[in-house]
Amino acid sequence: MMPSTSNLKQEERNWLDLPSDVTANILKRIGMVDILQNAQKVCTAWRKICKDPTMWRVINMNHLRRAIPEVSADKMCKHAVDRSQGQLVDITIVSTCDAELHLYVADRYVS
Repeated sequence: MMPSTSNLKQEERNWLDLPSDVTANILKRIGMVDILQNAQKVCTAWRKICKDPTMWRVINMNHLRRAIPEVSADKMCKHAVDRSQGQLVDITIVSTCDAELHLYVADRYVS
């Protein structure tokens, strides 16, 4: 037996009703690429959360180079580091990157 339309509407939830810290926690789990390429474009509330420097205190670039071309990966890493606005405390870069990217990150790393 199919649920009635009224029951379906009762079960619907609006993601915008979630507290911003819960939304931020969820978004952190989808990864840097999806945040920069997709999640921040969903709505203004998500964009605001995605631009918050605390979202970028920890950056994990595992498998990033497999997902996108090397030039884009470097650019995306720099963008994520910039988003941290000096609050970066941990970054993981598993694949190779050039000295320029290392210097870029080091110059913006919290000491």
